[in-house]
Amino acid sequence: MRRVIGFSVAVLLAAVPAGAVEKGEEVEVTSGAVTALSCALAARESGKLDGITACPLAEAQKEIVVVDVAEMQIYRISSRKVFRFELEKAFGGGSIDFTGKVVKLDKKTGVATVDVEEYTVARKPKPGAFKGCL
Repeated sequence: MRRVIGFSVAVLLAAVPAGAVEKGEEVEVTSGAVTALSCALAARESGKLDGITACPLAEAQKEIVVVDVAEMQIYRISSRKVFRFELEKAFGGGSIDFTGKVVKLDKKTGVATVDVEEYTVARKPKPGAFKGCL
């Protein structure tokens, strides 16, 4: 009986993404990684975060999303305030800080769509740029 209960709990935990959000909820993301949806879903499934920044540029043509690495939550950004070209500048190594409200939730993938109120985009560093402290 314990095995059945343990298995049921494990299946339930795997079905609900960590840090799941609900429609209408206010969210605040600090240093959200900008990547493609396919790479974000693969990283969440495998637990390996290196695929987020090493995502091929061809995948960005389909859909760009933001991953809150601390919560392992994936967000689509509505284009009301944040333009695609701003996200493209941060793709593959840059980040975005934003606050907003969840307006839609894809039940199948657990990806939330957010209307952003305030945001700041940090561009991807140029190759060879200084990336640490002394």
